[in-house]
Amino acid sequence: MICPDCKHDNIPGADACENCGQDLTALDTPGSRTELEASLTEISVEKLSPKTPVLVPARATVSDALTVMRDRRIGAVLIGTSDEIVGIFSERDVLLRIADRYQEVKSSPITEFMTANPETLELDAPIAFALNKMEVGDFRHLPITRDGLLVGVISLRDVLAFLSAEYPDLIPAASER
Repeated sequence: MICPDCKHDNIPGADACENCGQDLTALDTPGSRTELEASLTEISVEKLSPKTPVLVPARATVSDALTVMRDRRIGAVLIGTSDEIVGIFSERDVLLRIADRYQEVKSSPITEFMTANPETLELDAPIAFALNKMEVGDFRHLPITRDGLLVGVISLRDVLAFLSAEYPDLIPAASER
């Protein structure tokens, strides 16, 4: 089984690539694959056109981060610099960690409420890998790297937009429901 991440030839049925450690279980599907399944394992994340990452310095406050998110109309910001991402802060973090305590914590460091050391994915990885990471990690935003350097961010919304554009018949129109 060829690893789509590093192209290493692994033994058939391997759960992880022996070269790079990438999870291969999603690729071990018995029988024939649908066109959709094939495209998700063959088309790279680059096709999703990752958005330019919005960075907030680690010294920022909760208020600073929320202001950036509101002004940019985005659901998540990365915490740190383009050379070193230390965390991610999303709408979900607001709901789960701050909620009705905003006035109390608005001047607190964002590092107290962010998700530290977020998962990342290489730009040339298959879309299926992004979906897998999002599902397993229970998150909706994923920083994208090229050769380990930050190049963008994708969201579950980006994947859904791709699917609806590439497979318009996948979801019936509202008039058909």
